[in-house]
Amino acid sequence: MTRTPQQHGQTPEPEPGTAPGPGATPDAGVLNVAALRRRVLSLPTLIAAVLGAALLGFALWRIFDFEWAEVWDNISGVHPGKYLLALGLYYLSFWFRGLRWRRLARTANIGGSDGKNVPGTLTLSGIILMGWFANSVAFMRLGDAYRGWVLSRESGSDFPSSLGTVLAERVQDMVAVLMLVLIAAIWITFEGDSKVPGWVVFAAFVLVAVLILGLLVMRFAGERLSRRLPDRIESAYVNFQRGTLDSFSGRAIPPQLALGVVGWLLEIARFYFVADAMGIEISFGIVMFAALANAMLTTIPTPGGFGFVEGGLTGLLILFGLSDSDSISLVAVDRTISWLSVVLFGGILFAVWHAVKAKNSGTPSPATSD
Repeated sequence: MTRTPQQHGQTPEPEPGTAPGPGATPDAGVLNVAALRRRVLSLPTLIAAVLGAALLGFALWRIFDFEWAEVWDNISGVHPGKYLLALGLYYLSFWFRGLRWRRLARTANIGGSDGKNVPGTLTLSGIILMGWFANSVAFMRLGDAYRGWVLSRESGSDFPSSLGTVLAERVQDMVAVLMLVLIAAIWITFEGDSKVPGWVVFAAFVLVAVLILGLLVMRFAGERLSRRLPDRIESAYVNFQRGTLDSFSGRAIPPQLALGVVGWLLEIARFYFVADAMGIEISFGIVMFAALANAMLTTIPTPGGFGFVEGGLTGLLILFGLSDSDSISLVAVDRTISWLSVVLFGGILFAVWHAVKAKNSGTPSPATSD
């Protein structure tokens, strides 16, 4: 006999590494924070980081032809005001992402009561930043699961349903990226100064096609396939499927997608003002294309896409006609915002968030609970 899946407004009995429900012991949350720390210090993360470093080192020494002095001159000549503007626009994008996630979660009725238990936009923006921090320091994009876990705790929902909203967000992200990549490709083609790398457009199409195919399988065959799973896994999967599919509603999709596009436009603006701060002249079409290719490269499961983003984006800029030195220095400065600042600010928020939660619940801080 198959166990009845939990509804969005109900919270299942917590297990180590999942979201605790009402009346659960606070220790369940500590286990998740400790799990993140173990993943950061794990052998797979170390191997991924070494692989990324080896790839980047090989590209710097054997493929790219540049002068360290010229790169340093570019970096040291950054205009502080324009750099801070780029930084500010980047972090403004988190607010729009948080607002979109809130709309998705409310549409999916996460936590019950017509989504009224879903946290506010600012809280969700902070959770997204902490999730990106986890993705920046750990292997296999642990931050996405972490976001689902925190949402389940904050809303009183179950973990699989909350995680489903993260997948729904990813699908909308890739649709928005594909739309903007096509616009950038058309822009570059009309300018006529550079040739559009077809592999980037193809990769965007493939990613969107795979995600949409997955949603279609969920929609038309998911419950039938879930019956072949063990009871415990079936219950979790059905809730995950509901959280994902219920995030999409005909009237809700256009504003959700628009918020995602705004978030990506702010990331494009970040890249533009970084280039402007360095005095590097680059067309806006190339800026769009490069910024979106950067986002796609971060999906490679090394910490923050390390090695693959730097090497891939530098190579792409060189293909577009920038000098090797300008390309390397532009990517290096941009990554201080899109990666290193996330590690810094996201890490601070992560530590403060869990210290406050531990203090309020009377649980020892994860940093001292070993």
